[in-house]
Amino acid sequence: MLGNIKICPGYRFAGVHCGLKAGDALDLALLLSDCPAVAAAVFTKNRFPAAPVLYGRKQLVEGHNLSAVLINSGNANACTGHQGEIDVMTVAEILAAALNLSREQIFVSSTGVIGEPFPVTTVLKGIETLVSELEGEVAKAKALEAAARAIMTTDKLPKVVGIEVKTSQGLVTLTGIAKGAGMIHPDMATMLAYLLTDAEIDRQVWQAMLQRVVDKSFNRISVDGDMSTNDTVLALANGVSGCSLTSPSDLDVLENGLLQIARDLAKMIVKDGEGATKVVEITVAGASKVAEAEKICRAVANSALVKTAFFGQDANWGRIIAAVGYAGVEIKPELVNISFNQVRVVSGGVRDPGYREEDGAAVLRLPEFTVKIDLQSGEDEFTLLTSDLTHEYVSINADYRS
Repeated sequence: MLGNIKICPGYRFAGVHCGLKAGDALDLALLLSDCPAVAAAVFTKNRFPAAPVLYGRKQLVEGHNLSAVLINSGNANACTGHQGEIDVMTVAEILAAALNLSREQIFVSSTGVIGEPFPVTTVLKGIETLVSELEGEVAKAKALEAAARAIMTTDKLPKVVGIEVKTSQGLVTLTGIAKGAGMIHPDMATMLAYLLTDAEIDRQVWQAMLQRVVDKSFNRISVDGDMSTNDTVLALANGVSGCSLTSPSDLDVLENGLLQIARDLAKMIVKDGEGATKVVEITVAGASKVAEAEKICRAVANSALVKTAFFGQDANWGRIIAAVGYAGVEIKPELVNISFNQVRVVSGGVRDPGYREEDGAAVLRLPEFTVKIDLQSGEDEFTLLTSDLTHEYVSINADYRS
């Protein structure tokens, strides 16, 4: 499956079934760095953060380097009170002992059903299997795919990317895995992502870089407008390449590479959206402020009526223009233009004189297309990715705990 994906040196992976999910589905993953890695992270803004998020935030504030990441699917360990926090500490301590590390070097993530007690005993049994499954270089691709599958919930496919970038210090590798298909909303989502590099980088520079990258990638996608309690993007830099990146040009190369893998993973999440059949790029251009373009963009991307029209391949531009109008931004309706790919649908706030319904419908039949909304009131713009809203989305979420 991984093909030509570059796998970051200095990391090992494992994914096993421990019993959190039915059947023999993989549900527990381990990412292990051969040496302590500088960590950066961005977490959910939900006011009900899960226990692993609380634990992870504390680790980052205290500036701990990380050596291992334990991720389970099937149980979110969210809204589980003080016991949930104790459970995170327990699994971290047990994994640390198994790997001969300190607890502070262990990062924990969970995803799955909210509000259910965390099955500590089940996870602890899985940790023993995980550690025994750690493979060497020969089986690394297989192990990475297993880890990517183990973090999935309603995802149909694992999400893995990897590239090399050339710096003045030498080649640097970046590898990322992610999960996410539903509860996807800008400002993070039911989404976990882990971005790894073998570069050496200053902690504060790494954190600032990750925040910029997340703002341009994971925070620019929406599947259903729901924000989860567990969202985490963790970035690790273990320095095993020997490339210490400090110059502005080298840092730009690394950031561009990090942005590339983050955007690739973000698009995979939208494409794998629960029941999704379309990936739609929404761009609002010609705004007087970026914040205004963003506000309109999010209104359109999150509109249930717009998203169902995409699914039905119904070129109903009235739903789009209605969302533009209620977004809460001062606009000049008589200037607004809307296009589906290269097909001009709206000119000056009304149906374009040359627009034919069949041309718009032909665009919406494509699996991927763009919607451009030009306000013609300034130079700023904002873009994000969204999906359609389908019958299958309702079925998946109606039966999620069954």
